[in-house]
Amino acid sequence: MSVQYSIITRKNLQKPNDPPKFYAVAKSRGEISLRELAKEISSTSTIAIGDVLGVLEGFIALVPKHISNGNIVRLGEFGSFSLSISSEGAPTEDDFHAGLIKSNSLNFRPGKEVQDALDAVKYKKVV
Repeated sequence: MSVQYSIITRKNLQKPNDPPKFYAVAKSRGEISLRELAKEISSTSTIAIGDVLGVLEGFIALVPKHISNGNIVRLGEFGSFSLSISSEGAPTEDDFHAGLIKSNSLNFRPGKEVQDALDAVKYKKVV
């Protein structure tokens, strides 16, 4: 199976006089719900769907807690989640304060198995 993409144009806001360029944008084929994922896991194991859902719900509850406490959450061969922040600059270290932090985001670093799958992705243009 391949990942579908379409083409869009974007202007460089830093160089408004330059002509726009064309870029690929991934197109989603749909979504998979937590329940559907649990059902699929259950069908390939000896674990009941309710037990799988319970574990996944626990995972959903605990990962944000640990991320917001500054921990890296490592999920074995799957990969890891960590927090990154962006801030405005200060002229000196003493002038820096937490109010200069503007946002945070969640980083995911894939493990080897996931990265290998990503490296093997094929692409197909859609109209």
